[in-house]
Amino acid sequence: MVKFSLYQLVWMFFVYAFMGWCAEVAFAGLRHGKFVNRGFLNGPICPIYGFGLVAVIYLLIDLKDNLLVLFLGSAVVTTVMEYITGWVLEKLFHAKWWDYTHNRFNIHGYVCLEFSLIWGFAATFIVRIIHPMVMNLINGIPHQLGTVLAYVMLGLTAVDLGATVAAICNMQKKLRLITAAAREIHEISDIIGENVSHAAINVRRRTDEARELYGALIDMGAAHRAQEKELMEKNREEERELFERIRETERDRRDAHTAAVRADMREKARAFRDNLRKKSFTYRRISRAFPDLGLDNDETDNKEKQ
Repeated sequence: MVKFSLYQLVWMFFVYAFMGWCAEVAFAGLRHGKFVNRGFLNGPICPIYGFGLVAVIYLLIDLKDNLLVLFLGSAVVTTVMEYITGWVLEKLFHAKWWDYTHNRFNIHGYVCLEFSLIWGFAATFIVRIIHPMVMNLINGIPHQLGTVLAYVMLGLTAVDLGATVAAICNMQKKLRLITAAAREIHEISDIIGENVSHAAINVRRRTDEARELYGALIDMGAAHRAQEKELMEKNREEERELFERIRETERDRRDAHTAAVRADMREKARAFRDNLRKKSFTYRRISRAFPDLGLDNDETDNKEKQ
């Protein structure tokens, strides 16, 4: 069984409590569109996340290679932790800090099946993926410095817890110094939380803008392709019409040239016959020898008979 030192457990608690607080702030920012400090304490931590994940890791780290058992065990451990925390807070402060009464398959409003499954998946992911990186981070802190920081964070958390309990129980007057310290911690918490919340909101806004821009680009590309296709078809039609006009013009020109050549040939043939008629003997001889010349043979024969 994997063992952890008290030093490592304390650091694991604060790291996962801070990560859980960031997740709550980001979720609230996306849901409400503004920063909401969802922590029980004034500082930027959610202790239930710290205790829950430390319990899951401590009890189930040896089962990390069996996903089904790790998931079921994580769901059970986180559900038990959430139920106990909700019950204790209600008994101490006579108010429910969260209520799943309207969710299906809930138990006294403290837990419900939907969130138990979500915690199971989240804890499984953290044990398999996130926890090794967290341990590398913790082990990378010089031990002496890490010990001092752990004591400081424990002290601030104790002060914050005292101020929170005092505020809830209307004991602020007796604990002014603690409340002032808690207010400063809360201001720091708000600064960090606003950055986390604004970052989540900006990511969603930019994602929506990018999606809209991508859709506009797709529509523009489709319209451009349609216009290009229409223009190409129009150009082809104009080219065909131009080719037909050129071909008709060329055909008319050839016909006119042929007609002119034929007319010229007929004129030359007529001149040739006229010239031959002036010389009757030669005309008759050539007319008989070359009848295809189109000479008037009948007229020549008649003259000879006379």
